[in-house]
Order: sequence, then structure tokens, then C-alpha cells
Amino acid sequence: MVAKKYKDKESLVSALHSKIENASAVIITEYRGIKAGDMVKLRTSLREAHVEVVVVKNSLLRRAAVGTQAEPVVGDLAGPIAVALAYGEATEAAKVLAKGAGDYEPFNLRNGIIEKSVLDDAGITAVAKLPGRTDMQAQFAGSLEGVMAEFAFVIEAVIREFAGLVEAQIEAQGGAAA
Repeated sequence: MVAKKYKDKESLVSALHSKIENASAVIITEYRGIKAGDMVKLRTSLREAHVEVVVVKNSLLRRAAVGTQAEPVVGDLAGPIAVALAYGEATEAAKVLAKGAGDYEPFNLRNGIIEKSVLDDAGITAVAKLPGRTDMQAQFAGSLEGVMAEFAFVIEAVIREFAGLVEAQIEAQGGAAA
């Protein structure tokens, strides 16, 4: 009986370890006091953002985090926690979690790792305020478009000026030869 329980925990730790390794963000949260209905709503919104919430014992999470990016943030865990594992865009996960922390008061962010950066709750909230990857790519593309348009305008002006100089030179030589 004891050997079976140990194997169950071992498989849980192994599965959690692989989930942590594949996650783009690992965020530790406190959920004590949140109502079950609110937790269901929060999990649903997180699932849409490709975030999985796992409630696990602290000791098992510490064992699962060994050798992963999450190892620095699980060392001092105490009390009931849940770990949010993001598999999509990390900033989107931070946005949904920060919104959840604001909407459901007993739900709090503790710390986490987003894109290999260790952050506290304030850092996660700051990341949540940043534009998403697609928004930043669109802004960058818009900036490039403006620069490219200016470059094309400058090149066109240089070509026009050069053509004008060539025409003037032809007229000057044609007029002198005649």
C-alpha cells in the first residue's frame, strides 16, 4: 500500500516536472478563501489563455521544480498554493492572472518566472500591463513601415535630383556643341 502511494507521488512529480519544463511562465498563487464558483470562473478564463492551474503540495512542487526554471521561486513556499503554468504567450497569462487577482480578492499572486525572468507579484502585475507579443510586433512593423517610407522618399528625391542634373548637363553640352 505504501509503495503504491509512493509511486503515485513519483508519477505526479514526474508529470509536473515535464509541465514546468514546457511552460513559458510559472506563476505561484495563493487561493485560500476564494469561493469554488469563482475558482471555476478563474480557471475557465485561464484555460482560454492556455494556462493550467495545478493545486499541489508544496513539497511535491519543490521536488518537481528541481532542475527547471521554476526552482528559484519554490524554495520558500508555505500554506496552500496553486501553480499556474502558461503554455501560450506569457504576457497573456500574466494579464489573466493579474485580472483574476483583482477580481477575486482572496486570490493573490506571489511570484513566478516569466520568459526566464524571476518576478515578484508587482513584477507580474507590471508585465500584465505590457502589450502582448502580437501588439508589439504590430507596433514594430508600423515603425518599420514609416522608416521604409521615408527611405523610399529620400531615394526617390535623390534619383529625381540626379535625373535633373543629367538633363541639365545634356542641355548644356547640346547647347555648347551647336
